[in-house]
Amino acid sequence: MIPVVADADTLFGATTRGLLIHLDYQGLIRLHWSPLILDELSRALVDTGRKPDTESAKRHEHLMRAALPQAEIPTQRVQARFASVAPAMRSTKDTHVAACAAAILADGYYQDTQVVSLVTKNTRDFGIRKLAALGIDVQRPDAFLLDQFRQQPAAVAQAFAALRSTLRSAPAPDGLLDRLAADGQTLTAAALHDAWQRGELKL
Repeated sequence: MIPVVADADTLFGATTRGLLIHLDYQGLIRLHWSPLILDELSRALVDTGRKPDTESAKRHEHLMRAALPQAEIPTQRVQARFASVAPAMRSTKDTHVAACAAAILADGYYQDTQVVSLVTKNTRDFGIRKLAALGIDVQRPDAFLLDQFRQQPAAVAQAFAALRSTLRSAPAPDGLLDRLAADGQTLTAAALHDAWQRGELKL
């Protein structure tokens, strides 16, 4: 079970967001965010027209919190770790994301865990080697999800199937895989598709 902090750009894609939540339900990962990350996500959803207004975006935040009540790392704990991660950052605007991961390690959320995965599309703003020395493993979402699939293909397939069953649009497996690829998770979508086509997994 891997502690994971998802950046707002990772949570932005609805299919990726849903898959991460269902991977948590399956017990493969423990997904985390902070109010600062959720606020950034809400602003992005409104700015891009995915949500019509701030009120709608805040309702979406509420649904995410309800889906994973244990996911949120309080702002105060995140802010307390800004100074510890600041030297490892290439851009100050993402300091809060790394600080969220640092708070998980420093505040003893997982006693036997020395590494937290930070999943972001914007890896260029993070000093990957410096953060690794602090126990923060920065990965792109496609690489992270593909690695989870390679390690536990049946469990990831079950999470994908569970996500599909919750969607009102009732997409076919290949339709939802197309959405996952459109989010940027092309390698993960291809790996799931190939295993499904070979009859190795049900989606």
